[in-house]
Amino acid sequence: FSMQSKARIAGWSYSSLGTKLGQTPSTLVKQALASALHRAGMQHKQLDGFLSCPSLADQRFMWAHHLASECGVLPSSSHRGVHVATIDNGGASPVSMLLQARALIERGQCSAVAVVAGDAVSSLPPTQFLERANGSMHTPSDVRDTNGHAVEMADLAEP
Repeated sequence: FSMQSKARIAGWSYSSLGTKLGQTPSTLVKQALASALHRAGMQHKQLDGFLSCPSLADQRFMWAHHLASECGVLPSSSHRGVHVATIDNGGASPVSMLLQARALIERGQCSAVAVVAGDAVSSLPPTQFLERANGSMHTPSDVRDTNGHAVEMADLAEP
């Protein structure tokens, strides 16, 4: 690998779009990845990087590792292995994943990185969707100082 490597998008695609498709996020990602690899003239075994952001409809520990296994990227027969990461920066996750993929390629750590995302939130009842979407949000009553004491909103506004 050359430190001079330039990152480029070799293939792109998308899965079926719509509401209540009856498909899991993994199925949607597999569809899109297979199509993107076909456009790029590549096979999944050529990937040495795999980045994904988490799904609300199918919450799993180490989501990207789960997807990489479902898509046939893991286990890898490469002696280098595969760089796999779940990137969760909210709405900035797709751009963050593209920047991470570029860095992995330009630093010579990877030669081909899949950047994937997929969800099936319309399959969730509205209340369950809202609970999951808000699950990582903290209200001011949840904020604690270094001594473990609750911090009030008024305290945050004081200089």
